[in-house]
Amino acid sequence: MSYAVFLTDDAAHDLNEIYDYIAMHDGSGKADHVAGQIEKAFLSLGDSPERGAYPKELLALGIREYREIFSNPTASFTES
Repeated sequence: MSYAVFLTDDAAHDLNEIYDYIAMHDGSGKADHVAGQIEKAFLSLGDSPERGAYPKELLALGIREYREIFSNPTASFTES
């Protein structure tokens, strides 16, 4: 069974800022690569919704509707 994965508006805004920063400092090719790796990581939650951890600050409030995952999208980048 597949689940829908949503980004909050704040998360989407943060990702756009990350993209813009990388594009400005390292080029749009690297920014595209990093954005693709991040998107791949969060979309994987649709098939593996138990993957990831509950954010501690939300757990303290009893909120369990959100997960966070960590990814190193630059680890697989090879410069040509």
